[in-house]
Parts: sequence; structure tokens; C-alpha cells
Amino acid sequence: MIFGALTGVEHFTLRKLLGVLACLAGVVLTSGIDVSEGEGADRGNFPSKTSKQIALGDLLALAAAVLYGIYSVALVKTVGDESRIRMPVFFGFLGLINVAVLWPGFFILHYAGVESFSLPPTGRIWSIIVINAAASLISDVCWAYAVLFVGPLVVTVGLSLTIPLSLVGQMVLQDEYVTAMYFVGAAVVVVGFLVVNWDMGDDAKEEDVSGVEVR
Repeated sequence: MIFGALTGVEHFTLRKLLGVLACLAGVVLTSGIDVSEGEGADRGNFPSKTSKQIALGDLLALAAAVLYGIYSVALVKTVGDESRIRMPVFFGFLGLINVAVLWPGFFILHYAGVESFSLPPTGRIWSIIVINAAASLISDVCWAYAVLFVGPLVVTVGLSLTIPLSLVGQMVLQDEYVTAMYFVGAAVVVVGFLVVNWDMGDDAKEEDVSGVEVR
């Protein structure tokens, strides 16, 4: 929201601010459970983590969110309209750059003893990688079109819905359950997304009205 307002990509309103703050509050509620429980606490069926690991993970997630926001705003600012970009070519070059720049990291981490590098040992793991790669590509293309169609703010806030959706997935697929506070945090995230989406709808109506008046 801040990057979009500074660059003129997003129109700042109080309702958007409240929606974003609601999403942040929901994330704080869900991640705060880990921080407050600390090392060795009962976290249901989730793996136990040290306080240092939890803090580092939250900081990395925050840094990734900031970079993701910059990436979203930069995409809209440079491209502007979806007709000016060919998504297969865009993501093809993006993948090529990632392969060329990031693959040495596998060997650096391996020889540094941080993480061992090895090829997938079974065909089942290969199939998981291929399916995940295809799903990631499809989701990234949908994300990019959504950002260009409705703007980076509502799409980025919409990604926060992975919190309640992942909770449902863990309950259904892995039979994992958490405390009631996690459900409260997930519900607050959903409310924040609805508020931002509501405000974006009002902005679209105002643009349509001004366009009719100009014509």
C-alpha cells in the first residue's frame, strides 16, 4: 500500500488502510502464538521450534513480503496494461535468469556444509517436483494478470488468504489442529481482504462514472 501510494499506482484511502491493518493483525495473531509459546511448548501437532528459529523465520517472511510488494508495484508501474506484455515470454526469461543466477548456490551451500545437495532419489519425488513446478507456474501467471487487472494491493492482500486456506488444508489432509486464537487470526485476515476488495470496487465504480462524464 505504501509503495503503491508513493508511485501513484494505488489510490490511498482510510478503508484500504484499515483493511491492510486488519490483515497484519491477523498475521500477528497467528504468528504470535509461536512466539508466545516459545521453545518446547505444546504447539498441537506442529513441529517444535526454538525461539531463535521462530524469530528468524518471521523476519525472513517480513523481508520477503516487502520485496514482494516492491515487485508487484514495479510490475504495474513498468507494464501498465496487460496488452503490453506476453506472460509466457516474461516468465520464460524470469525462469532463465533464476536458473543462470541461482544454481551455483546449490553447490556453495553443499560444500559449505549448510545443506546437502542431491538429485531426487525416487520417481515419486520427481513427480512431486514436476507437479509443483507446473502449479507454481500457473499460479504465478494468474497472479501477474490479477495484479495488472485489479492492482497490486488487493492481490497481495489476497495472498494472505493462504493462512486460513492452509489451516483448512492441514485439518483436512493432515489432521492437524491449532488453538482457537489461530482461527481468530485467520478470520481477521479474511475480513481485511474483504474490506480492501470492497474499497477497490468503489474505486472502479468512480472511474467508470468519471469515464462516462468525460465521454
